[in-house]
Amino acid sequence: MPLAPWFDRVREWDIAGLRLIAISLRNGLFDSLMPVITNKWNFIGPLALLILYLILFRPRKDQLLAISAVALVLLADTTTQIIKDLVQRIRPCHVFQQAQLLQRAVCTDSFSFPSNHASNTFALAAFISYNYPRLAVPSFLTAGLVGYSRVYLSTHYPTDVLAGAGWGMLLGFMAGMVAQRLTRLGQGDDPTGREVAKESVGSQTTPSQ
Repeated sequence: MPLAPWFDRVREWDIAGLRLIAISLRNGLFDSLMPVITNKWNFIGPLALLILYLILFRPRKDQLLAISAVALVLLADTTTQIIKDLVQRIRPCHVFQQAQLLQRAVCTDSFSFPSNHASNTFALAAFISYNYPRLAVPSFLTAGLVGYSRVYLSTHYPTDVLAGAGWGMLLGFMAGMVAQRLTRLGQGDDPTGREVAKESVGSQTTPSQ
């Protein structure tokens, strides 16, 4: 099957999704909210303070996870940028006159596919949900809002965000598994639980004096 018709169909879906989110669903609330959500500097400060707190005051497990999370975001951001430079897709805000940016949104000269915002936030969300399951819903909700903001502001096509989210989650879950293994090794845990079982059995069979 030729790939050209398939790519044309995806492009049509991309343009339709962009027009739906960035034009048809535009409203005053999101006009004020999305520039705030899409601004990475609104997240970097609180996250940096949280990571510093985990490293300085939390148990060794949380310290290792915090350092792993920083390394994960750097990995996701770097690899996504490499893919961007290879694909070289132009951002929609440079292509379509209808895709008008909000006054506080910035249309950069970097390429569009995939979205760094999506890959970074979804990588972190996957990592957090793997190690702290109770935080899965707010983590992925935040990542989803960031991804939506990129399309709403016409800085990315929907497939840019979907590809970034998929790549980020793949890296995030893989990093989560590795980090969890490292924390077990760092704590000297017995992954099988055999030592705990032996101690339990031993305490039950010790005759009373």
